[in-house]
Amino acid sequence: MKIKFNAKTIALVITVLVVFFVGGMIVYKTIEFFSSPYSKDGVDLRAYLVQVSANVLTLIGWLLIVGAAFLKGHFNNIEKPKTDLLDLHEKIENYEKQKKKGA
Repeated sequence: MKIKFNAKTIALVITVLVVFFVGGMIVYKTIEFFSSPYSKDGVDLRAYLVQVSANVLTLIGWLLIVGAAFLKGHFNNIEKPKTDLLDLHEKIENYEKQKKKGA
């Protein structure tokens, strides 16, 4: 079985990796905080909650951006801008050739 690597597959793999990386970072910071002397002295959880909420909000924002890109079709034809530019370049060259012939 051969896996086809298109833009959607690559974006999906990167999204999954980012989610697991940020989730792992949140779990690591949680374990680190609760095993530190600060949590044993009855210190409030504000510093921990700020850090975790920043990570969670960043992850949610990133997922929304990737989801919006999928829904808007940014990964349907990733080669289209290149072919459009090449077609435009060819049209400009043809126009300049015709202009030289007419002059």
